Amino acid sequence: MPSSRPASARDASADGSPGGRDQWAFLLELGAPAFGMSFALTALTTYLPTLLAASSGPLVTGLVVGGEGLAGIVVPVLVGLLNDRWAGTVGDRLRLVLLVAPVAVVGLLLAALDVAPAVIIVGAAVYFVGHFAYLTPYEALYPDLVPDAVSGRSRTAASAWRFAGLGGALIGGGFLLDLWEPAVFLVTALAVVVGTAVLASAVRPYRHHRLPRSPPGGGGLRPMLALVREPGVAVVLVATLLWNLALQGLKAFVVLFFVVGLGRSASFVSGVVFPLVALGLVAVLPWAGRVADRVGHRPVLAAASAVYGAGLVGAGLSHSAWMIALTPVAAGAAGIVMTLNYSALMRALPGEHHGAASGLFLVSRGAGSLAGPLLVGVAVSVAGPLFPATNGYDAMWFVIGPAVLLAVPLLLVRRRSDEEGSEEPDR
Repeated sequence: MPSSRPASARDASADGSPGGRDQWAFLLELGAPAFGMSFALTALTTYLPTLLAASSGPLVTGLVVGGEGLAGIVVPVLVGLLNDRWAGTVGDRLRLVLLVAPVAVVGLLLAALDVAPAVIIVGAAVYFVGHFAYLTPYEALYPDLVPDAVSGRSRTAASAWRFAGLGGALIGGGFLLDLWEPAVFLVTALAVVVGTAVLASAVRPYRHHRLPRSPPGGGGLRPMLALVREPGVAVVLVATLLWNLALQGLKAFVVLFFVVGLGRSASFVSGVVFPLVALGLVAVLPWAGRVADRVGHRPVLAAASAVYGAGLVGAGLSHSAWMIALTPVAAGAAGIVMTLNYSALMRALPGEHHGAASGLFLVSRGAGSLAGPLLVGVAVSVAGPLFPATNGYDAMWFVIGPAVLLAVPLLLVRRRSDEEGSEEPDR
C-alpha cells in the first residue's frame, strides 16, 4: 500500500541524493544520541545482574532488569499520546527530547553514587523512565525527517552509534567497573549530554518544518489503535517484541551463563566473547541498510532471524570452541534485525502519526524487554535438574532462540500476502 506520508524535511533539502556526503553526515548526526543511550542501557542491564547475584537469585535479577520493560510499556504510551498532538513542528519534538534528557542523566548520576545497591536500583529505574521518554519523540524524528528511499541507511547510521555504545559497554564497561564502579555511569551520562547536543545542532535547520496535526477527534488512543490494525505495522510490532524478548533475556543472563554456568571469568567474557560479538556487528553495518532499501526489509529480516535464532539454539546444544567461533555469524544476524526493525516500521506507516508510531514501537520493545528477563529467569530457576552442568543456565537458549525463530514465518507469510496486492517489497 503506497504511503500517504507527506514529504519530509529531507525530501525538501538541497541535497536529495541518498548517497550524498551531506546526507550521510546528517544521518550520522541524527543518530548520535544512540551511542550514550545504548551504552547506558547496556551497562545497566548487563552488569547490574552481576552486582545483584550475591544477594538475589535469577528470578529477582529478572524482575529488576525487567523494570526496563515495564518502563518501556508505560512511558511510550503516555509520551506518545502527547507527541503528535503537542508537536506542531520538528522543533517541538526536539524541545521534548531536551526536556526529558536530564531525567536520563540524573538516573545515571544516581547509579554512579555507589552508596548502596538500593540507590543503584533507584538510579536504574529513573534512567529507564528517562530513556523511553527520550526515545519516544526522538524516534519520531526519523519518519519526520528521513525519506523512505534511505530509511534503511538511516538506521544503519543510527546502529553504528548504537553498536558502538553496545560494544563500549560490553567490552569497556567491565574494565571500567573493575577500576572504579561509578566510572561507567559517569562516562555514559557525559555521552548522553554530548549526543543530545549533536542532535540539536543537526535538527536545528529543520526546526520550523511543520508536522501534520491530528484531525479533530483523532487524538487519544485512536491513532495508536488505527496503526495496530494495519497488517504491515502489526507484523513489525509483533516481530519487534520477539526480537527484544530474546535480546533482553540474553543481555540479562549471558554474563551469568559464562561466569556461573560455565565457570569462566568475567575477563573471558569481556575479552573474548564480546569482541566476537562486536566483530559480527561491524561486518553487517556497512551493507545491511543499503540491501534492505533495494530488495525489501522483511525478506532480509526473515533471513537474519533464521540465522540468529538457529545460532541461539545451537549455543544451548554445544559449548564447544566451534560454537564460540561462530559467534560473529549469529551476532551479525542479530545486528541486522536490530538495525532494520524500526526502518521496516517507517516504510509500513500508512499516515502521519509518527509520534504514535514511535510510541507503539517502543511499547513492543518494552513488552519484549519485560518478558525476556522474566521468562529466562523463571526458566533458569526451574531448569537446574535438566541442565546440571550449567546450573540451569542452558535453559536461556531454549527460551530466546525459539522466540527469534517465531518471527520468520510471521515475516514470510505477511510478505506473500502483500505481494498479492502490491509489487513493493515492504508494503
